[in-house]
Amino acid sequence: MDVARFAVLAAICVVAYLAGELLARRHVPRLPVYLAVGALAGLLISTANEAADVAFPAVSSVALGVIGFVAGSHLVWPAIRPQVRTIGLQVLGMSIMVPVLTSGVVAFVLRDQSTGVMVSAALLTGTIMLALSPPEAIAVISESHAAGPFTRLVLGATVVMDVVVVVAFSVALTGANALLGEGASVGELVAGVLAGLLLSVVAGAVVGGLLILVVRQTETFRLGAVLIVVSSVASVWLAVLGVNWAEDRLGVHAEVEALLVAMIAGVLVANTSSEARFATLLETLAPPVYVVFFTLTGLGLHLDALLAAAIPAVLLWVVRGGGLWVGSRAAMTLAGESEQVRRVAWKAFVPQAGIALALAATVAEEFPAFGATLATVVIGTVVLNEAIGPFFLRSALTDVGETARAGELRH
Repeated sequence: MDVARFAVLAAICVVAYLAGELLARRHVPRLPVYLAVGALAGLLISTANEAADVAFPAVSSVALGVIGFVAGSHLVWPAIRPQVRTIGLQVLGMSIMVPVLTSGVVAFVLRDQSTGVMVSAALLTGTIMLALSPPEAIAVISESHAAGPFTRLVLGATVVMDVVVVVAFSVALTGANALLGEGASVGELVAGVLAGLLLSVVAGAVVGGLLILVVRQTETFRLGAVLIVVSSVASVWLAVLGVNWAEDRLGVHAEVEALLVAMIAGVLVANTSSEARFATLLETLAPPVYVVFFTLTGLGLHLDALLAAAIPAVLLWVVRGGGLWVGSRAAMTLAGESEQVRRVAWKAFVPQAGIALALAATVAEEFPAFGATLATVVIGTVVLNEAIGPFFLRSALTDVGETARAGELRH
């Protein structure tokens, strides 16, 4: 990337940061501001899009690693253990109701298509709508200084759902290919999923060991921050290495997600004696990472897709929200949570982001006959959730009294 394009990108990030700080004084979440500034810049400045296309793949991967470390750092086992059942019920509730309702709507809309196309499209859409956004959840929780049992529930369920979506989409993709007369066997699917999960755990353990050394051996923040970024690069490299190794040595396609690797590493460090120092380093390092990552994400938002498929995207958004409400309400009732938590829990899981967009792109590529149209609608829904989801999450955290703002209101 030339210097001029880099300068434009840096300037946009500075503007996003300043706008975020200004509006934060009026209790507006910073994250949607970063996204909005990036999206607006993408519409107005052509060189910004060109620069983002070059910078985003590398920068976003490294930033996601740091965000994954932050997610893992919140999952301290003694604090999470009492909520394992609640987290499991929340994940189960969403995993049932969101696909059932969204798939049903897609199947109804496509009822005039062949059975294979109708069922495949419904299956794939229902799975993608399950995807959440660990980066957005972590960023909103961090900037809100949220803490408490509900915050841990949100983080725990969001992290677990990331794994569920990767596995579920692999199953849905195989099922769709089978319905249309293509694709891998069930045995290859199972082998690929198991290999991906195992390789993710191994890579996460390696990166976690590296992070423990970094946290224990470095004395200055500057050096510690640099080495954490290096560890994030290592998580990306190991994820790519794992995918290639599975294909070359095992002959299976395995999804080894860098974000999951980083989360596992963060969990490992958070549950050692290095927990406090690790959290302090991340608390200082994370804010500038959020600015860069979400501003670049805003530059890459598919606003054209949202406009082109506005009506079906809004319909799918409403149906997904209904699935979240029903699934969360049932889960929190079974878990014995308070009426306040039962009422607002669904809002915490509205945000969507990167992984859903990646899955939609995969559908467009794998199924050219109907995938492009389906992906356009799905991307429109995801963009909507990415833009307004942080407001819903912040509202839920405030309603249950676990944000700094909630504390101010009580006093």
